[in-house]
Amino acid sequence: MRKRQFGAVLVTLAMGGASAWAFNQADVDTLRATGTCDPCDLTGADLAGIDLAGGMLGYVDLTGANLSGANLSRKFLRLTKFDGANMAGVIMEDAVFLESSAVGTNFAGAAMTRAGFEQATMSGADLTDAVLVGAKFTNANLRSAVLVGADLSGASFSGSVLSGADLTRANLAGATIGRTGFSGANLTDANLAGATLTATSLGSAILCRTTMPDGSVSSTGCP
Repeated sequence: MRKRQFGAVLVTLAMGGASAWAFNQADVDTLRATGTCDPCDLTGADLAGIDLAGGMLGYVDLTGANLSGANLSRKFLRLTKFDGANMAGVIMEDAVFLESSAVGTNFAGAAMTRAGFEQATMSGADLTDAVLVGAKFTNANLRSAVLVGADLSGASFSGSVLSGADLTRANLAGATIGRTGFSGANLTDANLAGATLTATSLGSAILCRTTMPDGSVSSTGCP
């Protein structure tokens, strides 16, 4: 029922045009006071630096919101929409991102150690220099995402999509990667030393000064 209600809220907002994309102040007040709201409209809200650590946040629309520097550590995020939001420098360590959307979201410099992304849609998201050590991506869509310089050491990918993603200088040392697509992904100067690949091919990825799982360096895709 809640999922249907949340969908109805999003449809109503979309039909209302540009004027509808404004947050509900009562929802903002509830979030600041309790750390949660369910469901609620926070589109475009300025929540920079807010402390929302722990607890659950679900059925919330944060499209275009400013959450830069916010603390969402250990937060359980379900069916929450962050599309186009500014989450630069956000702290999401040990957070769970379930069935949520962050299309084109700015996560640059975010601290997301051990975060879990299950059935998450993050296409076109900017994760430049994000710290994702030990993060877990399960059936996640990271198509065309920017992961330049991201630390993904010890991370795990299962049934995920990284097609067209920019992983230049990304650190994937010791990562566990299974059934994940890298078609057209840029792995220039990336480090996959010690990574374990299962049912995954890098044959259609761009390899240039790329450290492979066995420690060798591949430059087959250099210009």
